[in-house]
Amino acid sequence: MGNCMSFQPSCDATLDRIISVLCSKGYIGNLKKNLRDLQRETEDLRAIHDVVKNKVAREKVKHRHMLKPVQVWLTRVESFNTRVDDTLSTSPAQLQKLCLCGLCSKNVYLSYNYGRRVFLLLEEVKKLKSEGNFQELTELTMICEVVERPTRTTVGQEEMLETAWERLMEEDVGIMGLHGMSGVGKTTLFKQIHNKFATMSGKFDVVIWIVVSQGASISKLQEDIAQKLRLCDDQWTRKDESDKAAEMHRVLKGTRFVLMLDDIWEKVDLEAIGVPEPTRENGCKVAFTTRSKEVCGRMGDHEPMQVKCLERDQAWELFRIKVGESTLSRDPNIVELARKVAEKCHGLPLALSVIGETMSYKTTVQE
Repeated sequence: MGNCMSFQPSCDATLDRIISVLCSKGYIGNLKKNLRDLQRETEDLRAIHDVVKNKVAREKVKHRHMLKPVQVWLTRVESFNTRVDDTLSTSPAQLQKLCLCGLCSKNVYLSYNYGRRVFLLLEEVKKLKSEGNFQELTELTMICEVVERPTRTTVGQEEMLETAWERLMEEDVGIMGLHGMSGVGKTTLFKQIHNKFATMSGKFDVVIWIVVSQGASISKLQEDIAQKLRLCDDQWTRKDESDKAAEMHRVLKGTRFVLMLDDIWEKVDLEAIGVPEPTRENGCKVAFTTRSKEVCGRMGDHEPMQVKCLERDQAWELFRIKVGESTLSRDPNIVELARKVAEKCHGLPLALSVIGETMSYKTTVQE
């Protein structure tokens, strides 16, 4: 009995100390203030969340994709909102447990846990607010899909196509030029190379096809490339040539791109346009066609590939396809005449195709 009597004061003292420690943490004494602060900070956070979400929605129309950190932040805020709503919904009942002018509670354990939860949510909302100050919300969405370009029927370019493709895919080749006389089939071959990218997936972020032609200016090329990259918004139109180059360089620098320039007549200043130099490290490619071997050298390809005229048998095969068997089979003299005409085309695919198509609807030698 004496032991029990001596134990009672010790037990009461221990309990008093526990209650004292729990109350001294401030989770109970500051509960009212923390709840008010939590409500205010949460309202501010939700306003920031709505602003960020609306900006992202507007940028999406411009084909821009939300950055991963922004997406993670928005998800965290939405999760926080659910938890804070659950916590605040029980606040009236929790406040009724307080006593001694809010310094203690009728149920210290429950009030302590609730006050601690409110305190931690208050710390979390402050952190989320500070993290929501993003410099950039979105990035350009690259056009990964390569749309095949229509091409003419070709004969005799199969080997050249495979050789050019294999060379362009070499790690050490960043710039590749195809040169040859007008009508020899450079653009047709170039389109076939372009279409091969449609069968690939994952290796390149974007493939850009631009027809350059004679007299193309830096500004014109910037506009053409910007259209492909979906950069042409109101801000873009207000930039000068130098600022456009900087913006294009910033966008392309973070991508593995292929730039295909058809029919260049002189050196294209890639730096002035804003196109990063293709290197082994970045894996980017620049390919072009031109009539001049000298232009190939000025562009940086000192071992360009020449697109040559078709051999005699190849030229006749292409011409025969264009004329059509139904026309050739009408009269043996038509075949003889067709061979003579094909010879005069000197293996030029364009001439063979155009003249062959013209003969396809003739029915007599006289026509």
